[in-house]
This record gives sequence, C-alpha cells and structure tokens, in this order.
Amino acid sequence: MRWILLIVAIAGFAVAFTTSSPSLMGVGLILGCAGLLGFGLALAAARIALTAQPEVALIVDPEIRAMRAKANLARSATAASRSSAIAPDADAVADPERTT
Repeated sequence: MRWILLIVAIAGFAVAFTTSSPSLMGVGLILGCAGLLGFGLALAAARIALTAQPEVALIVDPEIRAMRAKANLARSATAASRSSAIAPDADAVADPERTT
C-alpha cells in the first residue's frame, strides 16, 4: 500500500509540473502532497508494527502480583541482613539512659 501511495505522489507531482492548466496543476499538487503524506505515515506505521509487542506477551495481573511479592520479599531480606549486620553502639548498650 505504501508503494502505491509513493507512485501516486510521483504521478501527481509529474502531472503538476508538466501541465499548463492551473486546475490540473492544483489537482496534481494535492495528489502529490496527499500521496507523500500517506507514504510517510505508512512507513511510520510499518516501523511501529515491527517493534510493537504482541498482546500475548503482555503481563497479566496475577503475574504482576507475583512479581511484586517476590520483589517485596527480596527487599525485606536485604533490609533484614543490613540491620543484623550493623552492630549497636557500645555506649548506648552500656548506658541506655545517657543522652549525648
């Protein structure tokens, strides 16, 4: 389809540049511009279709919940390992009433 639009654009511009009739020139320019615009949009649509992800590959809600639960579990495990790795201050353990 996009190649047909390119041929229409070329033919429209060819008619516009070779005719001596103002009305035929206007029709040729309109066909040429419309064909060129359609060709550009068809190229863009083809490029988008090549990189688009199919609907079958989209993640569904149960999978999203499972991934969030796994991420939360990993986050809590790293937080727990960090808190156990940090030793409390020796002065705070010796005298909890003391303020600095």
